[in-house]
Amino acid sequence: MSPKAFTFKLTVPKDPQVVAIVADVAAHAVTYAELNAEAGAGFVERVRAAAAAAMQAPGGPASCHIEVTSDATSLTFTIGTESVSAHHST
Repeated sequence: MSPKAFTFKLTVPKDPQVVAIVADVAAHAVTYAELNAEAGAGFVERVRAAAAAAMQAPGGPASCHIEVTSDATSLTFTIGTESVSAHHST
């Protein structure tokens, strides 16, 4: 595991209160992946919005699957079927 090579998966309850936790995980991932502050802040807000939409989606399972990946080019959060990415600084 390194800042530009990791994957982890979470399953969280489909509850609007969990959005803050998902955003906090995104903030930690931004720091670990060494994104610059401006790109990182925008990324966390996009993850927060995607998580909020996923938590409010009607029907479906009582939980939401999240996959966080970082590779040589970008950091990506996949929340359900929605993906949010930010390119690594060069």
